[in-house]
Amino acid sequence: MTLLFERVYGAPPATTRYVRGSLPLLDGLDVPLPWGAAVAAARSGDGTTSLFSMNHHDHGVVTPSTAAAWADDCLKAVDANPAPGTNLLVNRELPAEMGLLTGAETTEATTRALRDVHDAVPATRPAPRRSCSLSGAGLRVLLIEVGSRHPPAVPPADPETPARVRAALLAGRPADLGPILIDAHAPGNPAHDDALEAALDAGALGGRTIGTCVAALAPESAVPAIRARVTARLAPSLHRPPRYLIAG
Repeated sequence: MTLLFERVYGAPPATTRYVRGSLPLLDGLDVPLPWGAAVAAARSGDGTTSLFSMNHHDHGVVTPSTAAAWADDCLKAVDANPAPGTNLLVNRELPAEMGLLTGAETTEATTRALRDVHDAVPATRPAPRRSCSLSGAGLRVLLIEVGSRHPPAVPPADPETPARVRAALLAGRPADLGPILIDAHAPGNPAHDDALEAALDAGALGGRTIGTCVAALAPESAVPAIRARVTARLAPSLHRPPRYLIAG
C-alpha cells in the first residue's frame, strides 16, 4: 500500500490506519469481521484533497467533487474533520457489492489517518453498538456467497429483536440467537433460501440473508458438514460453486 501511494502521489504516506469491520448480524448485535479497511494519508502540496481507491483504481485520482459513491465513507470523515488538503488512498478488503462491510470501518480509518496527519484532537464518539465474539462459545458465522444476482432482500424491522438479542447474551446462551436469525430472514431469493435450508439440515442453528450472502450461525465443529451440504445442494443450479467466509 505504501508503494502504491508513492506511485500515485509521488511521495510516501505519512500514516496508514487500519480498522476491522463488523457485521450487523441482528438489530442490536454486531459480530467482528477479520476484514476491514486501510487508509493511507499525507498532506497534499497544494491544499486540495484527493482520493484514490485500490478497489476502483480505474477511476484514478478523484476529488470530493468528482468522486463516485465508493468515496462516500471517506468523505464523511473529511467533512467531519476540516483540515488542510490531504492525499488519501483507501483499500476495502471485501467488495462493496457483498454488503458485508457497513462503511463505518472506512470512515473510522479515514478519521484516524486525518488526525494523524493534521495532529487533530479526537472528538467524542457516539456509543458503539453491542458487539459480540462468538468464538468463545464455540460458534461461528459461516458466510455463504452464492453468486446470485437476485436483488438483496431487506427484511422488515422487528422492534422486539434487540430485546431478544440482549436476553440471549445476558443469559450466556448465544446459541439462542439461531431462532432470532431465522425470524429475521427475508425469503424470496431462491439460492439464499436453498442455502439456508441446507445449512439448517446440516447443523446450523439459524441464519439469514445479509447483503448478497447467507449468514449461518453454527457450531464450529459443524462448519465442514454445512459447507459440504450447501455445496451439494446448490452447485448443480449455480454457474459456480458457493464461496465461504467465516466470521465471529
